Amino acid sequence: MTSRERLIDWLNDAYAMERSLEETLERHLKDAEGEPEVHARIQRHLEETRRQAETVESCVQSLGGKVSKVKSVFAEMMGAVQGMANRPAKDTLVKNSLADYAAEHFEIACYKALIVAARELGEVGIAERLTGILREEEAMARFLEEKLPHAVRGALADADA
Repeated sequence: MTSRERLIDWLNDAYAMERSLEETLERHLKDAEGEPEVHARIQRHLEETRRQAETVESCVQSLGGKVSKVKSVFAEMMGAVQGMANRPAKDTLVKNSLADYAAEHFEIACYKALIVAARELGEVGIAERLTGILREEEAMARFLEEKLPHAVRGALADADA
């Protein structure tokens, strides 16, 4: 496998990751209906995630590759399972926040690695597009970190009610 093929492979992983997170975010959006600010931010990030998948797909294509349908289907199934895992719990918002926070940091690490790889291969345009995605992921991680204490307090109050 050449360095270029490896980058295409890693971009395919990122594409599959974004597609799986769409399913998860759709479920978390429904779970957050009672929290207007969180609901609105998840909705915005869902739209960002869809655009991010399109951006990553265009990066793959610009390198002469194709997105892997097998990876995408598998990732979407995993997203559906993860999105349903917390549904019946009374502390769903806390568990969703924890899962989403972890996912954002995984995405941040992935995009940082992809940016380095793209730059190493002289693909400055791809690195710039991926940097835009990285900034969106960092912003969502900050939002989740700020809102976690509220979700925890709400779950504790519900437990004592």
